[in-house]
Amino acid sequence: MAQKWLRDVSDIARNIPKNQVGGILKKDLIIQPNEKAVIVKDGEVTDVLDSGKIRVGGLLKPGNFFKDVDVVIMDTSPKDLNWNMGELWTADKQKLGCSGLIRFRIGDIKRFFSMVYAYSTTDKKGERALGIEDIYTRLQSEVLTRVLEPEVSRMPMEDIYGNRDLQIKIEDELETQLEETLDMWGLELLKHTAEWDLSEYKTVLEAHQEFQTGEELAELDILSKEGALEGEGRVDVAGVRAKHAPISVEEDFRREQELKEVEARRERERREDEDDIRAAREALKLKEEMHLSKARGMRAGLEVEQDMKDREHGRDMDYMKTVTEAGGADAAKTISEGRELSNLSAAQIEALAKVRESEVKAREDKVEFMKGIEDREREDAYRRQELDAKLMDAAKPVSAGLSAGAGAKVRKCPHCGAMVPVQAKFCGACGKRLIMTDTDGTKY
Repeated sequence: MAQKWLRDVSDIARNIPKNQVGGILKKDLIIQPNEKAVIVKDGEVTDVLDSGKIRVGGLLKPGNFFKDVDVVIMDTSPKDLNWNMGELWTADKQKLGCSGLIRFRIGDIKRFFSMVYAYSTTDKKGERALGIEDIYTRLQSEVLTRVLEPEVSRMPMEDIYGNRDLQIKIEDELETQLEETLDMWGLELLKHTAEWDLSEYKTVLEAHQEFQTGEELAELDILSKEGALEGEGRVDVAGVRAKHAPISVEEDFRREQELKEVEARRERERREDEDDIRAAREALKLKEEMHLSKARGMRAGLEVEQDMKDREHGRDMDYMKTVTEAGGADAAKTISEGRELSNLSAAQIEALAKVRESEVKAREDKVEFMKGIEDREREDAYRRQELDAKLMDAAKPVSAGLSAGAGAKVRKCPHCGAMVPVQAKFCGACGKRLIMTDTDGTKY
C-alpha cells in the first residue's frame, strides 16, 4: 500500500527514512500536488522528484534505490506566518506593538534541504519535521527582534505616532532583512505586511483630550453662570435704584466685598498649592542630598579602611625586609609559614603536614631511584671495560705463564676472579680496590 504525507497546514518538510515506509514487498510513496521529494543518500541530495508515485524499496521490484535512503518531502505551496512583537519600548518608555503577515514558499530545494537537517530534531522513529513555528522562532530571534527593537528604542513616541515615512522606512529595512534571511534558507518571500499598534498611546491622548475638554466646558459653564448672575444683578440694581437708591449702594458694596473674598480665597488656595509643590521639591532635593552624603561617607570609610590595609601591608613588607636582611631568606620563610599556619585549623595543618611528608617521601624515592640507575650504569661500564679487555686479550694473546709478568695486559681480580686490565685500580665486576705489586715487591 502506497504511503502519503498526511501533512498539517503548518508543516513544511518531513524526513521519512526508508525503514519507516510501510510495506514489505513494495515500499511506495505518493508525492501529492504542491509537494516535492528529495532523495537523500549518504547525506547528499541525489534526486528531486515532482508529484507522482515513487518506489524506495521492497522485496519485489525494489526500484532505483537498492541501498538505504531517506526521503525528504517538502510542501512547496505558499505559507502564511502571522508574527507579532507585542512589547516594543520607545526612547521615552512608551509601549507599542507591531504585527503582520509573512507569506513565503520554498524557492531553492537544495538550500532548504540543509535547513531541514539544521533546524529540526529526530523523533523516536528517526523522522524529522520542520514547521512554520520553527521558522518563526528563528525569524523572531534573528530578524524581527534585531531590526524592530533597535529602531524603536532610539526614538520617542511622538516621532513614531503619525509618522508614516518613518514607519515605511522601518518596514522596508525589516523586509530587506527578511528577504536576505529567507533566501539564505532557500525560501522566497512573497508578501510582507506590518501593522503598528499604538492603542495605549492613543488611550493616553484621548484621556488627555477629554480632560482638557472637560476643563474648558466647566470654565464656560462657570462664565455663563457668572454672566447670568451679573445680568440679574444689573436688573435688580436698576429696580432697587429706582425705588431705594441708598439700599442699592449698600447692596453693591456687599456684593463687591463678597467678590473680593472669593478672589482672595482663590488666590490663597493657589499660593498654598504652590507652597506645597515647592516644599515637595525641596524634600526630594534634600532626600537626594542625604543619599549622596551617605554614599560619600561610605566611600570615605572604604578609602580609610583600604588605606589602613595598605599601611599594614607596608609595615609587613618592611618587617619582612628587615627580617630577611638580618636572618636571611630562611628566617623570612619561617615567619611567613608561621603566619599562614596561624590562620589554619588543626585539620588543615594536619593535612598540610601529610602533604609535605608525602613530598619528602617522594623526593627520597626519587633519590633512591636515581642511585639505582647510577649503580646499573656503573656496572654496565665495568662490564664494557671487562669486555674490551677480553677483546684486546683475544687480539693479542699472551701465554699463560706470562699473564702476571711484565708483558701481561690483563690480570685476575683476587676478590672475584674476573679479568681486569693491569693498569686498573678497581675491579670492573665487584668494584673492590685491586692490590698492585711493584717490581721491588712493594704493594700499593
